[in-house]
Amino acid sequence: MKKLLFGLVIGTAVVFSACNNEDEIVPASDYAEPDFNVTVESVVTTDAAIEDAVESVEYEVDLFSGTTGAIDDLSSDASIEDQLKAGNREQYRNRYRLGNMPDVSVDWNNGDFPRTITLDYGEETELENGRIISGIIEIVVSAPMNTEGATRTVTFTDFSVDSLVVSGYIEKEVVSLEDGRVVHIVRDLEVTYPDGTEVEYYAEMERTWIQGMGTPFYHGDDVMGITGFATCKDSDGNEYTREIKEQLQKRGGCRYLVSGEVEYSANGLAFGSVNYGDGTCDNVAVINMAGQEKQFRIGEHVRERVQNRNQNQGGK
Repeated sequence: MKKLLFGLVIGTAVVFSACNNEDEIVPASDYAEPDFNVTVESVVTTDAAIEDAVESVEYEVDLFSGTTGAIDDLSSDASIEDQLKAGNREQYRNRYRLGNMPDVSVDWNNGDFPRTITLDYGEETELENGRIISGIIEIVVSAPMNTEGATRTVTFTDFSVDSLVVSGYIEKEVVSLEDGRVVHIVRDLEVTYPDGTEVEYYAEMERTWIQGMGTPFYHGDDVMGITGFATCKDSDGNEYTREIKEQLQKRGGCRYLVSGEVEYSANGLAFGSVNYGDGTCDNVAVINMAGQEKQFRIGEHVRERVQNRNQNQGGK
């Protein structure tokens, strides 16, 4: 899949501070109006829904492969189904509605690495929070997760989250084990909506496991901090960059991002931002864009062409 760099210099020295020094985003007290053929609200709500879906994928991956203990437990000789019936998989079962977790298999060689973990959600697996996941996630783990430099390569087969089809790959590398584990993440994805809207999405991020590492089989106390940026291009030809200005926070017991701020820009000009709130677990976020501030519900994306909006406004 093509990586959408749009003139950005991607390197470890600049990845998490700015897009690059030559094309620094110009801050604006009142955001610019980008030259898009759809509204800013359309771009931002579509992107926020994608980020919400992909974060849920990241959490599923971490749940089954995020710690050495979890990987070893899944690699044990007893089958997942037998252990679930015996009550040894309560930590997973409680995450899924009626305890119907995905089929899990591990391919390994005499206790060594690499190991391949396959999560098969079938036609539909429902989480307790109401999210619907289908298809297959494959995770190739290079080394124990308590090893700096350990990687996980994540790929997808016929995979979707709440009807958003996800393809491509995610690469996760452990870069630090101090003050919570820090993982560098590269996402090279294409996401397709039921209405046919497609977004190509390349991101470099850091995800810090702030709380919950000591309880690998219980997700309710997990807290993740997320920083980084993404470059995107949608099927309407709009290209933009998303940069996390205030660390996003994801909690294991909540379906949504609960805090943090993301800024959107095109051609070096900021055109909007999203604030995810004060830590409350809900699906409400706030868009700031030229001349207005507006609440929206995460996952409900708008798709309105600028021409149609102008015609509607002109007819009033």
